[in-house]
Amino acid sequence: MSHSLTRRGLLAGTAAAAGMALVPQRGLAADELVAATFGGTWANVQKQVLAPYFTKRAGATVVQSPMLATEQIAKLTAAKGGQVPFDVAMLDEGPALEAIDAGLIAPYDPAKSPNFANLYPKFKGEFGPAITMQAIGIAYNPKTVKTPPASWADLWKPEYKGRVGITSLASTLGLAFLLDINRLEGGNESSMDKAFAKLRTLLPNLAAVSANFGAHGALFQQGEIDIGVQNFNFAEELKAKGVPIEFVRVSTGTPAWKTTMHVVKGALKPDLAHTYIDSQLAPEVQSAMQKSPWNVIPTSSKVPYEGLVASKIAKEPADLDKMVFFDWKKVNQGRAAWTQQFNREIRL
Repeated sequence: MSHSLTRRGLLAGTAAAAGMALVPQRGLAADELVAATFGGTWANVQKQVLAPYFTKRAGATVVQSPMLATEQIAKLTAAKGGQVPFDVAMLDEGPALEAIDAGLIAPYDPAKSPNFANLYPKFKGEFGPAITMQAIGIAYNPKTVKTPPASWADLWKPEYKGRVGITSLASTLGLAFLLDINRLEGGNESSMDKAFAKLRTLLPNLAAVSANFGAHGALFQQGEIDIGVQNFNFAEELKAKGVPIEFVRVSTGTPAWKTTMHVVKGALKPDLAHTYIDSQLAPEVQSAMQKSPWNVIPTSSKVPYEGLVASKIAKEPADLDKMVFFDWKKVNQGRAAWTQQFNREIRL
């Protein structure tokens, strides 16, 4: 049985994140920005689409550092009061609220961001814009899974013993999956007891608990899992690369959340940071990112929904409102304890 995360591996990763104060000090090149991004599809699309657009527009270069949202917060917390390790943060809803509450994020200045005005109102935030919506469902190998799955319940089918993959709670993908299982079992964001009771019954089917998106995608690519939880655009990128994988939304409602970008409080290059984020909001950039193989859901009113986004996720922004959302303020109150419980109980 293979796996990409053990309890020891997760604890080592946590310790490494806690020690980020030991990271060497940044250089002070006047024309260089440092921006956090996510791994997988996001690292690829921002390197190939956003970085060159920003460089042409600003006459500056950008160093993009892939890391989980939780890792970004750990680094910024460790550096608080000193030199920040990056100028731009990229976060999902729960970590974004945590970062704002901790004073790690600066208010966003729309006057420095002309494309901000074109966002749909629900994507405008005082501390930074939503650059996309992320939607999750089930990815599966059509060569080995002959009947397309329709709900999370399919992951528990006996024929998938040792073939299912999920991610840890360090990833919003894994947390959103657990939250949705909890919802379907009759629970709410104040307690995850029902989710954990249900998840323990999935252990015989689990082949892997991935630490992050990149590791999770690699398991599909290497054929080490046949079915599991996955983000829409991550699955579609793998398919575009020739990996035998299909993505389906679950019949009980599609869990989704906003992904946002922020100027870090104390950023060495705040003006460049605004320009970089505004470049992510540019219609040309969002339109290019919506195309295959990226399939990133746009947030600009200047970019109509097309391609796989329109056929599989939403034909118009109003369709996004029909997805399943969670109270991330409540989630943040329990996340640390749930992560510890997950590491104790859901390991291979």
